[in-house]
Amino acid sequence: MPEELHEDLKLYIDKDTNLGDFIKHPLLFWASYDESVTELVNDSYKSKLKEADIAKKANKWENWLMLHERPYRLDAFMSIAAELDKKNYWELLLWLWIDTEFPTVNKDIWIQLFTRKLPNKRKVMNGKERRVLARLPDRDINVFRGYGDEEHADGISWTLSYEKAEEFAKRWGSEDAKIAEGMCKKEDILAFLNGRNEEEIIIDPDKVRVLRSQGILITN
Repeated sequence: MPEELHEDLKLYIDKDTNLGDFIKHPLLFWASYDESVTELVNDSYKSKLKEADIAKKANKWENWLMLHERPYRLDAFMSIAAELDKKNYWELLLWLWIDTEFPTVNKDIWIQLFTRKLPNKRKVMNGKERRVLARLPDRDINVFRGYGDEEHADGISWTLSYEKAEEFAKRWGSEDAKIAEGMCKKEDILAFLNGRNEEEIIIDPDKVRVLRSQGILITN
Protein backbone atom coordinates (compact mmCIF):
# COMPACT_ATOMS: atom_id res chain seq x y z
CA MET A 1 0.00 0.00 0.00
CA PRO A 2 1.32 3.47 -0.84
CA GLU A 3 2.11 5.73 2.10
CA GLU A 4 -0.74 8.05 3.07
CA LEU A 5 -0.21 11.80 3.02
CA HIS A 6 0.36 13.28 6.48
CA GLU A 7 -2.94 14.26 8.08
CA ASP A 8 -1.75 17.86 8.62
CA LEU A 9 -1.24 18.35 4.88
CA LYS A 10 -4.50 16.98 3.52
CA LEU A 11 -6.49 20.16 4.04
CA TYR A 12 -3.85 22.23 2.26
CA ILE A 13 -3.99 20.60 -1.17
CA ASP A 14 -4.84 23.06 -3.94
CA LYS A 15 -6.05 21.29 -7.07
CA ASP A 16 -6.75 24.47 -9.04
CA THR A 17 -3.27 25.02 -10.51
CA ASN A 18 -1.58 24.55 -13.87
CA LEU A 19 1.08 22.36 -12.26
CA GLY A 20 -1.22 19.71 -10.87
CA ASP A 21 -1.94 19.44 -7.16
CA PHE A 22 -0.11 21.97 -5.00
CA ILE A 23 0.38 21.63 -1.24
CA LYS A 24 0.21 25.03 0.48
CA HIS A 25 0.75 24.32 4.16
CA PRO A 26 2.26 27.03 6.43
CA LEU A 27 5.40 24.94 6.82
CA LEU A 28 5.57 23.32 3.37
CA PHE A 29 4.84 24.32 -0.21
CA TRP A 30 5.06 21.52 -2.76
CA ALA A 31 4.27 21.82 -6.48
CA SER A 32 3.14 18.98 -8.74
CA TYR A 33 2.22 16.69 -5.88
CA ASP A 34 1.07 13.12 -6.54
CA GLU A 35 1.19 9.84 -4.60
CA SER A 36 4.60 8.91 -6.00
CA VAL A 37 6.28 11.58 -3.86
CA THR A 38 4.17 11.18 -0.70
CA GLU A 39 6.98 9.63 1.33
CA LEU A 40 9.35 12.45 0.39
CA VAL A 41 6.71 15.09 1.14
CA ASN A 42 5.91 13.54 4.52
CA ASP A 43 9.59 13.35 5.46
CA SER A 44 10.14 16.98 4.46
CA TYR A 45 7.15 18.12 6.46
CA LYS A 46 8.07 16.13 9.58
CA SER A 47 11.61 17.50 9.41
CA LYS A 48 10.39 21.12 9.28
CA LEU A 49 7.84 20.42 12.00
CA LYS A 50 10.61 19.14 14.26
CA GLU A 51 12.86 22.12 13.49
CA ALA A 52 9.99 24.53 14.18
CA ASP A 53 9.26 22.86 17.51
CA ILE A 54 12.91 23.06 18.56
CA ALA A 55 13.15 26.74 17.54
CA LYS A 56 9.95 27.63 19.40
CA LYS A 57 11.00 25.88 22.62
CA ALA A 58 14.34 27.70 22.45
CA ASN A 59 12.60 31.06 21.80
CA LYS A 60 14.52 31.40 18.54
CA TRP A 61 11.65 33.30 16.98
CA GLU A 62 13.37 34.48 13.83
CA ASN A 63 14.36 30.90 12.99
CA TRP A 64 10.82 29.77 13.76
CA LEU A 65 9.33 32.37 11.43
CA MET A 66 11.79 31.55 8.65
CA LEU A 67 10.64 27.93 8.71
CA HIS A 68 7.18 29.14 7.67
CA GLU A 69 6.45 29.73 4.01
CA ARG A 70 6.49 33.46 3.25
CA PRO A 71 2.71 33.95 2.73
CA TYR A 72 2.09 32.53 6.23
CA ARG A 73 4.75 34.43 8.17
CA LEU A 74 2.54 37.36 9.13
CA ASP A 75 -0.07 34.99 10.59
CA ALA A 76 2.69 33.09 12.38
CA PHE A 77 4.05 36.31 13.89
CA MET A 78 0.60 37.32 15.11
CA SER A 79 0.20 33.93 16.78
CA ILE A 80 3.28 34.55 18.98
CA ALA A 81 3.15 38.35 19.37
CA ALA A 82 1.73 38.15 22.89
CA GLU A 83 4.62 35.89 23.97
CA LEU A 84 7.35 38.25 22.79
CA ASP A 85 9.08 40.68 25.12
CA LYS A 86 9.24 44.32 24.04
CA LYS A 87 12.72 44.05 22.50
CA ASN A 88 12.00 40.89 20.52
CA TYR A 89 8.64 42.19 19.34
CA TRP A 90 10.02 45.29 17.62
CA GLU A 91 13.13 43.63 16.23
CA LEU A 92 11.14 40.70 14.87
CA LEU A 93 8.49 43.03 13.44
CA LEU A 94 11.21 44.87 11.54
CA TRP A 95 12.61 41.59 10.20
CA LEU A 96 9.14 40.52 9.10
CA TRP A 97 8.44 43.86 7.44
CA ILE A 98 11.63 43.68 5.37
CA ASP A 99 10.83 40.06 4.46
CA THR A 100 7.30 40.89 3.23
CA GLU A 101 6.77 41.60 -0.47
CA PHE A 102 3.21 42.98 -0.62
CA PRO A 103 2.36 44.62 2.74
CA THR A 104 -0.49 46.60 1.17
CA VAL A 105 -2.57 43.41 1.09
CA ASN A 106 -2.65 43.40 4.92
CA LYS A 107 -2.41 47.13 5.46
CA ASP A 108 -4.75 47.30 8.47
CA ILE A 109 -2.93 44.48 10.25
CA TRP A 110 0.44 46.16 9.73
CA ILE A 111 -0.91 49.44 11.14
CA GLN A 112 -2.11 47.58 14.24
CA LEU A 113 1.27 45.91 14.67
CA PHE A 114 3.25 49.15 14.29
CA THR A 115 0.95 51.05 16.67
CA ARG A 116 0.91 48.44 19.42
CA LYS A 117 1.17 50.02 22.87
CA LEU A 118 4.43 48.33 23.82
CA PRO A 119 7.56 50.04 25.20
CA ASN A 120 10.92 50.14 23.41
CA LYS A 121 9.48 50.94 19.99
CA ARG A 122 12.76 52.69 19.21
CA LYS A 123 14.18 49.20 18.54
CA VAL A 124 12.31 49.06 15.25
CA MET A 125 14.85 51.64 13.98
CA ASN A 126 18.60 51.89 14.37
CA GLY A 127 20.32 54.95 15.84
CA LYS A 128 20.94 56.67 12.51
CA GLU A 129 17.33 56.16 11.43
CA ARG A 130 16.08 57.62 14.71
CA ARG A 131 18.28 60.68 14.24
CA VAL A 132 17.01 61.25 10.69
CA LEU A 133 13.43 61.03 11.91
CA ALA A 134 14.14 63.43 14.77
CA ARG A 135 15.55 66.02 12.35
CA LEU A 136 12.49 66.03 10.11
CA PRO A 137 10.16 69.04 10.49
CA ASP A 138 7.15 68.54 12.72
CA ARG A 139 4.70 69.00 9.86
CA ASP A 140 4.51 69.39 6.08
CA ILE A 141 6.90 66.55 5.34
CA ASN A 142 6.94 65.76 1.63
CA VAL A 143 6.51 62.02 0.93
CA PHE A 144 6.09 59.96 -2.22
CA ARG A 145 4.70 56.56 -3.14
CA GLY A 146 5.26 54.67 -6.37
CA TYR A 147 2.78 51.96 -7.34
CA GLY A 148 1.92 49.83 -10.35
CA ASP A 149 -1.88 49.93 -10.22
CA GLU A 150 -4.74 51.43 -8.22
CA GLU A 151 -5.06 48.29 -6.10
CA HIS A 152 -1.72 49.17 -4.48
CA ALA A 153 -2.17 52.95 -4.32
CA ASP A 154 -3.31 53.03 -0.70
CA GLY A 155 -0.29 51.58 1.10
CA ILE A 156 1.59 52.28 4.33
CA SER A 157 5.05 52.40 2.74
CA TRP A 158 6.11 55.83 1.43
CA THR A 159 9.49 57.43 0.88
CA LEU A 160 11.22 60.78 1.24
CA SER A 161 12.81 60.22 -2.17
CA TYR A 162 10.98 60.89 -5.44
CA GLU A 163 13.59 58.80 -7.26
CA LYS A 164 12.88 55.76 -5.06
CA ALA A 165 9.16 56.17 -5.59
CA GLU A 166 9.80 56.23 -9.32
CA GLU A 167 11.80 52.98 -9.08
CA PHE A 168 8.89 51.25 -7.34
CA ALA A 169 6.39 52.61 -9.83
CA LYS A 170 8.43 51.19 -12.71
CA ARG A 171 9.17 47.86 -11.04
CA TRP A 172 6.29 45.95 -12.62
CA GLY A 173 6.35 47.72 -15.98
CA SER A 174 2.64 48.54 -15.71
CA GLU A 175 1.04 51.12 -17.98
CA ASP A 176 -1.00 52.22 -14.95
CA ALA A 177 2.10 53.00 -12.84
CA LYS A 178 1.88 56.26 -10.91
CA ILE A 179 3.68 58.32 -8.30
CA ALA A 180 1.67 59.90 -5.50
CA GLU A 181 3.00 62.99 -3.75
CA GLY A 182 1.70 63.84 -0.30
CA MET A 183 2.31 65.70 2.94
CA CYS A 184 2.34 64.34 6.47
CA LYS A 185 3.20 65.25 10.05
CA LYS A 186 6.15 63.76 11.92
CA GLU A 187 3.92 62.69 14.80
CA ASP A 188 2.01 60.39 12.42
CA ILE A 189 5.10 58.56 11.13
CA LEU A 190 5.28 55.04 12.56
CA ALA A 191 8.91 54.45 11.54
CA PHE A 192 11.66 55.70 9.26
CA LEU A 193 13.70 52.85 7.74
CA ASN A 194 16.73 53.12 5.53
CA GLY A 195 18.37 49.70 5.77
CA ARG A 196 17.69 49.19 2.07
CA ASN A 197 18.57 52.81 1.14
CA GLU A 198 14.91 53.51 0.39
CA GLU A 199 14.33 56.38 2.86
CA GLU A 200 11.15 54.56 3.76
CA ILE A 201 8.36 56.15 5.76
CA ILE A 202 5.87 53.79 7.43
CA ILE A 203 2.60 55.62 7.96
CA ASP A 204 -1.15 55.10 7.95
CA PRO A 205 -2.16 56.34 4.47
CA ASP A 206 -5.16 58.09 6.05
CA LYS A 207 -2.60 60.37 7.71
CA VAL A 208 -1.12 61.43 4.35
CA ARG A 209 -2.67 64.37 2.51
CA VAL A 210 -2.24 63.43 -1.15
CA LEU A 211 -1.46 66.47 -3.29
CA ARG A 212 -1.32 64.78 -6.65
CA SER A 213 -0.93 61.40 -8.30
CA GLN A 214 0.46 61.24 -11.79
CA GLY A 215 1.34 58.57 -14.30
CA ILE A 216 4.88 57.95 -15.49
CA LEU A 217 6.33 56.85 -18.78
CA ILE A 218 7.48 53.22 -18.82
CA THR A 219 10.26 52.57 -21.35
CA ASN A 220 11.64 49.20 -22.37
